[in-house]
Amino acid sequence: MKRTPWLSWRLYFLTIPVDVIVLLLSSDHASTGSSNFSSWAILSLMAHGSIAPFVAIALHFTSRVNNWKADLCALIALGLVRGVAINIGFGIMDLDPRVSSLYKVFNSAISLPLWFIGIAVFVESRRHFQREFEALFLRSVRKEQATAGKQNLELVDVSNGELIQNLQSVASNLAREIEGVLSLPPSQVDYAKQTSNIQDLINKELRPASAQLWNGSNLSAPKLPTSTLIRISLLEQKLKVIAAALLFCPYIFIGLNGTLGWRLAAIESLVATSLNILIFFVCELLFKKGLLNRRFTNTSIIGLSYLVPFTTILFVLPSGLFWTDSVATKFVYQLFLSTSHIVILLGINFYKLLERQRSAVIQSFEQIILGSDVLPISSADLTAARDIDLARYLHGELQAGLIATSLLLQRASKTGDTDLARHALRSAANILRQDHARVSQSRISSPQARLEKISSGWRGIADVRINLDWIDALETSVQNDVIALVDEGVSNAIRHAKASLISVGGSHTGRDLHVEILSNGSGMTEQVPGLGTKLFNELTSSYEYTNRGDLNLLKFTVRTDPLVEL
Repeated sequence: MKRTPWLSWRLYFLTIPVDVIVLLLSSDHASTGSSNFSSWAILSLMAHGSIAPFVAIALHFTSRVNNWKADLCALIALGLVRGVAINIGFGIMDLDPRVSSLYKVFNSAISLPLWFIGIAVFVESRRHFQREFEALFLRSVRKEQATAGKQNLELVDVSNGELIQNLQSVASNLAREIEGVLSLPPSQVDYAKQTSNIQDLINKELRPASAQLWNGSNLSAPKLPTSTLIRISLLEQKLKVIAAALLFCPYIFIGLNGTLGWRLAAIESLVATSLNILIFFVCELLFKKGLLNRRFTNTSIIGLSYLVPFTTILFVLPSGLFWTDSVATKFVYQLFLSTSHIVILLGINFYKLLERQRSAVIQSFEQIILGSDVLPISSADLTAARDIDLARYLHGELQAGLIATSLLLQRASKTGDTDLARHALRSAANILRQDHARVSQSRISSPQARLEKISSGWRGIADVRINLDWIDALETSVQNDVIALVDEGVSNAIRHAKASLISVGGSHTGRDLHVEILSNGSGMTEQVPGLGTKLFNELTSSYEYTNRGDLNLLKFTVRTDPLVEL
């Protein structure tokens, strides 16, 4: 799966409100007692705007290197530039902070990377969960389609019926032409011409039709509300308070030390960290004893993470530690600290959900989807699902079958093997004369039979060995997804790496299915993203190309949790 960059123009704009809020409520502002909020807001916008040219330069280099180290170095450099811009802005706007210029630059270099990385993790996690949500919705649509007895597909019911009729007509005409060629003596057959005709059909008809079907499908899977993800992350799963508190501790110290001194910074850092961890352990202990449910436990942790430190500031810590005696100022000060802690907690918990607790979140998604009053499945959704299935079939099984026959014809032309050539032409004619719309929906044969069809389809070109004995136990829609991915992976290995020996295997880890496609041939290079890339992006939880010695290895993971029966 493509790495999530920590630096982009989107993240630059998303961090603008963060910059404004942080500078408005920073210790610089609070310690001076200034009430000129507009000047500080303008300063934050000026500072953020000043790094825009440097963002463009940084993106030029980080996009080429494409690793987290380059992104982090670029963000630290941008933070330094922002710190310098803030110092210049102090002089222009006649503001009077208590922090030294050098410390402000240092503070900015630490703060800005945290904002960008935190938002990048949140945005990418939300995108990933949205893809999971849409995949579940698509499966529920297919279940509804099967339940309603709508497997029989008429072209008049397809939104792109004219497109499919044209493809069917062209394919049937070529099938008849090939059958006519087969009736001729071998010496009169121009095999190179037939190879060219098959390739033209793939490039001019098949690929455009599958792309139009896929891109034009209007499956109305609703967007998963951010509020739902926040609720699942903060209220329905165990909070990662210790990690958030330890991460936030140095951030508090750096932010307070420059203006309010190391004594307050150290005490506040230790008090805030220890209290948050103590609150967490007490609430979790009550949860384990059955005195609190998960939602009330998490609510208590979040609420007490503000109330307990605020009470400590008012009644326990010496008033001389603080720059003000105003209760209202201390209220806002602690509100800012607690809010920042919760934001970090949300980001960490969100990421951990994505990494380790996906199945629990998926169950929450299933409950949302299965509430028909919330997400009713319309006839347009059923049509869109059929379009997607048809696009997958055209791009996968049909295209792979025709490419295999084309490669066999090329080999026969070079070797003069007329028997092989005629076998390839018969295979092509059989494939082309099928009713493609109905075949894409039938899926009557067993999964093992369909995998054997993939293997036998490349016979004579590559030795494809598929060992997925456990695939019969998977839910039908998961079977279809896995077979489509295997078909695409095998086809890519043969087409792009010229592989002649391919093995496919898999294993289960909990509810995740891990599949490996190992192949020889030349090294796999980055291809222009197409429907195959979209297939892997939409159907897998993750995938990657790597090397195992001299062999190419495609690994992908598919979630196998079945939806509750409708």
